Amino acid sequence: MKFKSEASKEAVLHAFSKENNRNAETLASYLKRYPEYNESIIDLSIELLTAPSFDKLSTESQSDEKSKKAWLTFQSMLSPDDPASAMSQNIANPLSEMNTLQFKELANDLNVTRLFLSRIRDNAVQVSTIPAQFIKLLAQHLKLPIETLQEILTAPPEIAAGQRFKASGKPSAGQKVTFDELLATSGLSESQQVMLKAMKD
Repeated sequence: MKFKSEASKEAVLHAFSKENNRNAETLASYLKRYPEYNESIIDLSIELLTAPSFDKLSTESQSDEKSKKAWLTFQSMLSPDDPASAMSQNIANPLSEMNTLQFKELANDLNVTRLFLSRIRDNAVQVSTIPAQFIKLLAQHLKLPIETLQEILTAPPEIAAGQRFKASGKPSAGQKVTFDELLATSGLSESQQVMLKAMKD
């Protein structure tokens, strides 16, 4: 039996927003302690990742620009025939081009949380560990060939996706997680996890 927490939703969300490390472990802890506020906590987590606070906006924007410049420099070093160069230049990630409503509707259609789908979008998951059945299902919704979607998801992870922070507080892309790790840290219900695990080869 689950007992409802005495803490108000506003108090819980405020406490989460003040956490020094809002990483996957912290999120999972809050979701377990306050199951009645799961959706609101996940929404706040996504907002905090994609919209930095005002006092950090300037610093993070500069860091973001440096990251983009570094990636562009890396791309310029590649041969035009290099697969990584061709992929980054010719293939846009349709998940990144969706607006909030479209993204939410897709998550609902796939029966997953927006946090789960956002980490897929941000290339934070090892493609080799994602079930072929899920890749096929997502490709169908995006109207993309399976091979094209796999190439898109093989790109380097975005900084916001992994929810990892170094000791200095600066965001870091880090290593990609496995599909099993994604299931355990994306606020999925037990039934959603069972459904996704059933897709594994």
